[in-house]
Amino acid sequence: MSRIAFLHTGSSSHLADLRDPAVRAMDVTDVYAPELHEGDLDGFDGLFVAARLHPAVMTHIAPSVVDFLRAPGARAYIDGENSVGDWLPGTSETRRGTNFWAWRLREDVGRRSVNTDHPFWKHLADDAVHWHYHGVLTHPSSAVPLVRLEELPEHARDAVAVDPWQIPYRAIPGHANTLLYYDAGTFPAELVVSTMDSSYHHGAGFMPGATQLMYRMLHWLRGANTRCSTPDSAMAA
Repeated sequence: MSRIAFLHTGSSSHLADLRDPAVRAMDVTDVYAPELHEGDLDGFDGLFVAARLHPAVMTHIAPSVVDFLRAPGARAYIDGENSVGDWLPGTSETRRGTNFWAWRLREDVGRRSVNTDHPFWKHLADDAVHWHYHGVLTHPSSAVPLVRLEELPEHARDAVAVDPWQIPYRAIPGHANTLLYYDAGTFPAELVVSTMDSSYHHGAGFMPGATQLMYRMLHWLRGANTRCSTPDSAMAA
């Protein structure tokens, strides 16, 4: 059986996630990030890095997360709002505004599911990845974007759309604008990175889709096996 580490900083959302009976049934291991030491992730097959870890803690534990990615057969999911551009090799992140109301008003912000023939889509669904986001990513050449923002012709004549904090939330011209990617080539481990903070919103009890994404990533992590490495990408060949 795969061993999954749920790496968190003890926020109310993280603790609510860990109390969720559906999560408990997946036998995740509670790993409190501020007390993480070198080697503590050894022996785990899957790693779920919860959303919105305290920035200072994230900086301190980032080497351990990157080191985990060096294990063949391992799988890792990095949830949103973790400043991956500051510590994850090959990835940059640009903050985007958060449109909380698009899903209710059905505003088309340009978010699209892409590369939908990739095998990893068997682990996802549109309603798991179309709710909101906090940034856009560029990614390593081996990564496959699965959700991104696109520039829409109907937006060309609009004023810049901003969130309540005056941060633009639509696609950046000329940017990869990736919201979620799958990467089986940069590290020996398989990796999924998102700017959607599913474990925050699931624990906070609001935002349709967040629960779908968190559960689906945990189910995917359950397929990790550091004793037998056959990434999903092999199925795409």
